[in-house]
Amino acid sequence: MIIGIGCDIVEISRIANALNKPVIQRILSEKEQEIANQYPDKRKAEWIAGRFAAKEAIYKAIHKVVDCTISDIEVLQDDTGAPVCTCFDYDVMISIAHEKEYAIAYAMVLTKGS
Repeated sequence: MIIGIGCDIVEISRIANALNKPVIQRILSEKEQEIANQYPDKRKAEWIAGRFAAKEAIYKAIHKVVDCTISDIEVLQDDTGAPVCTCFDYDVMISIAHEKEYAIAYAMVLTKGS
């Protein structure tokens, strides 16, 4: 059963301008920060923008059934590089895309095993 669907879009330049500010550390988990720090700044900003959009999309999809904040949501990647979120007792499907100045993400949250 579908619990919720969310979508968000982020301007990559906003993230690039905030790369060295504490806000980045507040929205990314330690594991996410480790992954992001492997990229050069331009790609790092794109990666973080995609993860931030995904976190916002997941929050929009789940906030009515789970009391959480953006920093509670962790978006990692599977062996193929696809985004995954395993921090809730729900199945979370995520899609992230980048196009020039923007990153967009969609999330669908389902009951486990749906």
